[in-house]
Amino acid sequence: MNRYDRRMVKAPVWMKNFVCIAEKCTESCCQQWNIDVDPVHADCYTHLGDPELQSIMDSLLHRFHIRRAGMKKSELQYRFFLLSQPDKRCPLLDEAGKCRLQKKYGAEILCDTCYFHPRTFWQINEQTGMSACLSCPECARLALLHEEPTVFSEFAAEIDPNAEWLETSLISDADTRMLMRHRDLIVHLMCDILQDRRFRFGQRMIRVKNFLFDLADASPFDENTIRSVFQRAFSAPETEVNSAAPEGLMDFYLDVFDPVSEACEKPVQETSAVMRSLAGGTEGFVRLLADNYEKGCRIMSDFFADKAYLIENFMVHCVFSDSFKQFHRLQNEPVSERNLLKHEAALLDCWYIFLQVLLAQAALERGKMTEKVFLETIVRGDKNFWHYPDWFSRCADNAMLRDQRSI
Repeated sequence: MNRYDRRMVKAPVWMKNFVCIAEKCTESCCQQWNIDVDPVHADCYTHLGDPELQSIMDSLLHRFHIRRAGMKKSELQYRFFLLSQPDKRCPLLDEAGKCRLQKKYGAEILCDTCYFHPRTFWQINEQTGMSACLSCPECARLALLHEEPTVFSEFAAEIDPNAEWLETSLISDADTRMLMRHRDLIVHLMCDILQDRRFRFGQRMIRVKNFLFDLADASPFDENTIRSVFQRAFSAPETEVNSAAPEGLMDFYLDVFDPVSEACEKPVQETSAVMRSLAGGTEGFVRLLADNYEKGCRIMSDFFADKAYLIENFMVHCVFSDSFKQFHRLQNEPVSERNLLKHEAALLDCWYIFLQVLLAQAALERGKMTEKVFLETIVRGDKNFWHYPDWFSRCADNAMLRDQRSI
């Protein structure tokens, strides 16, 4: 197999030395999802030379054709269908939880998805970023449990050839084109605001959204303007935070996270389950939901009073990993810089509110909040929700429509 290209990437510093803990992991990534296989490795898997491994591979690897909108011909794709396996677990794992394929042939035999997971990559022009999936418990631990602010740096790393890529010259709107060229700068300024510990975290959320709203009205859209708007947001006096009443927050939640919307099947089911669990029934649904949310918040209030950095680290991770990442939309639709910035502000609300609901549910179920419960909630949430960015994008659109209706 050919070695992967190496390139300088911008990433959280903890990722530089990240190593998979393999069989020691409590939540193996070799289960409960179907894994896309690149054509080069799929071809290799048809003649492994080991009769036992070949027999397993022949039953595991599936080929199928897919035709997307605008395509004249269907495209051949390959996938490991783990969801059809016993316990939804990869049959290539041995009793100790180690990959038999990798043990015999080395890491290069792994398909691109398995080789790079849980790392995720994106490229905007020549600028490359790397983050990680928090469905990996080790990544969640390293990304979220540190008390000091998240630090980013540049270092060389192997790059997934299937990474998301955006060429800004293909964006029709000039201001949006300029915005995406400065995506890295804007994201890191957003992280600076979220990590400004002079203020309570709810106030930081308001300030970072104000930064995005002010950017939407700024002109001309260039680096000097971006930094000037940031300085105003960063140095603004303390903002009074008006906490939403439980009913109001739950109304927002039910309106934005619509369980019968055309979202991905798994998040729809999970969202419905979260609401049913929090409500504890169907009578007076929103009132019950709000009451149980409030009870969950009371249970975990003392815990987060001393550990607000956990929420901070999570939101910084989301902003760095997922802000301004609707690449397909940018290249195929006329998107204005103003609407894009407001969409990102709505997306922040969606992440934050949904996180609060998931944590309140976990606290109510367990009767307490601990670091272990927090991490388990994040890992489960990444598997069921944050793994579907298009769904959260639709939720952000719902939030924007809701705000417009309330004006």
